[in-house]
Amino acid sequence: ITTHIICLTNDKFIDKKKKTPSLRKSKAKPKEMAKNINSAVSITVFLFVLLVTSTEILKSEAQTFCFECGPVPFLGTNTDCFNCCKTKYGSPPVVSGVVEGSEKHCHCYC
Repeated sequence: ITTHIICLTNDKFIDKKKKTPSLRKSKAKPKEMAKNINSAVSITVFLFVLLVTSTEILKSEAQTFCFECGPVPFLGTNTDCFNCCKTKYGSPPVVSGVVEGSEKHCHCYC
């Protein structure tokens, strides 16, 4: 009678006498596999949300259009537009000025 010692190493059974690896047959049931997949997806989503919130990737500086300033069309730059907004409406509430649109309006944002 010969005895064999079998060890589990990296998802493979190795027969110590024969020294040949053979793949382990999975005995996981479909419900267990579904739970494992759901757990992996949940952990992945959690890590992604943690990454986004910690690095502020999706952080937007939302500003609201509040006033118009200057002539139409406004021929200056965004800096000129912001200066127009600051002098006319004050700096708060105005936080930026942008020349926008096809007709080149100076829009003040609060």
